[in-house]
Amino acid sequence: MSMQDKTKNTARHQFLIPSKVNIMVHPSAVSAHNVWLKFRSKKSSIKISDVDKYYKPLVRIICDRDHYLYFDRFERMSQISQEESKLKQPFIIIAGHDQQIVKMAWSEVLTLCFYRDVNHVLLWQHLKKHCAQSILRELMNCDVLRVEDYCRFAGIDQHQYEYQQRSLVDEIKELGLEQDTSWLYEK
Repeated sequence: MSMQDKTKNTARHQFLIPSKVNIMVHPSAVSAHNVWLKFRSKKSSIKISDVDKYYKPLVRIICDRDHYLYFDRFERMSQISQEESKLKQPFIIIAGHDQQIVKMAWSEVLTLCFYRDVNHVLLWQHLKKHCAQSILRELMNCDVLRVEDYCRFAGIDQHQYEYQQRSLVDEIKELGLEQDTSWLYEK
C-alpha cells in the first residue's frame, strides 16, 4: 500500500458547529434516510446539549468540497439539527465508499425493526421496495426475503405481523379507500 493510500483511508477527528457549516445527507443514503424519517419513533430524546463535547457521540461524515455528508446516526443528526446546532459537535471525517455508505444507511433503518411502536408491515414493504435485496439479505443474514425472515430478524412472532396486516386492511376499508392491498398478503 502506498503512502497516498494510507492517508486517504485515515479518519480525522474534528469539532464543528453545525449551524456554521453545511451538513446534509449523503446522496447514496437519501433513500434510506427518507424511509427512516417515515418510520422513526416520534418520542422525545434525551437532552445531552449540556454534556461536554468530548463525551458526546461521534458522527461519521464525509467532506465533499464545501459541505459535509452524513450517512448514518440519523437520530443523532436529527437531535443535533433541532436542539444543538449552535454547539460544537464531535465528528469523524472519513473517506467515503458508496457501497459501505449504503449498507450503513440501511442498517440504521433496520434498527427501526426493534422499536416497540413500528408498523412492521409497512416498514417491511418499504424496505423491500427501496433497499437492494442483496443488501437486505446481507444485513438480515438470510438467504430469502420472506415475511418469516423479517419476523425472525425483528424478533416478533409472525402472528403479530399478521395482526398488523389485518389492522391495516381494516383501517384502509374504514377510510373508504379503493386500493389494491394484495401486497399485504405476500408471504
